[in-house]
Amino acid sequence: MLNVQSASPESALRPFIRAYVQREARLGVQELVEPVVARLGVMLEFEFAGSYEVRNYGSETLEDPNEISVIGPQGWRRSRLIIRGHIESLVIMFQPCGFHALFGVPTAPLSNAGTEGHSLLGPSVSQLHERLGNLRTFSERVNALDAYFSRQVARVNFADPVYRALHLLTVTGSGLKVADVARQMGVNVRQLERRSLAYAGVSPKALSRISRFSHALRLRAERSMSWTQIAHAAQYHDHMHMIRDFRELAGEAPTSAIQEIAPEHLIHFARNRLFDGN
Repeated sequence: MLNVQSASPESALRPFIRAYVQREARLGVQELVEPVVARLGVMLEFEFAGSYEVRNYGSETLEDPNEISVIGPQGWRRSRLIIRGHIESLVIMFQPCGFHALFGVPTAPLSNAGTEGHSLLGPSVSQLHERLGNLRTFSERVNALDAYFSRQVARVNFADPVYRALHLLTVTGSGLKVADVARQMGVNVRQLERRSLAYAGVSPKALSRISRFSHALRLRAERSMSWTQIAHAAQYHDHMHMIRDFRELAGEAPTSAIQEIAPEHLIHFARNRLFDGN
């Protein structure tokens, strides 16, 4: 079992960062398997002890672990984590457009992949990794992360209407179509599609679709609802529409997919309610 601690960032950072999640385990010969299903948002992960084995479904190829990894949004159940031995990691879970907003790095090249963090973000992130590793408690690490990302916020262009347009597409239940959101925010559809890839790493349609899938996961975890009720609440066309989406995004039908997701898995924190500020 993984020992998990999580915290929300300070209020000024919540439009950009969902959560900080620290996970530790001393498993010995035990082995845990964690499926990586579709999700929005980049993750920045620091390893302080051990590393996960990342094995891709289908090909069974392995991905090399890094002490600092930038893991892009995932469009389907692409891989699984094999967790063994002594593990200690700290993950920053970004909002769908949060990583681009704070770092200015295009997100599309990061999608469905893991990238070595130092080569992408430079020496400052390596210095952050070293500082975090020297801190003893999770609360101290949270304070250090808040201080680091608060310096990044000063560079964000809050006036960009594309951020707001893409946020609206992640609000499950809004019923808004891509063309409607583009018109409401004063941008054309082609511009929104292009910037959605740069900002969120996926198309506007995929952004809305994965948000709906994540909402269905959260409803199942937090409420006593049948799958038929969830399909209606998440605004699927019908029950079969939801099943098709689950098979494509989670690799399994809804009930089987849920059975594979444990409370300590990272998707639990990626599916939390999105920031709903203006």
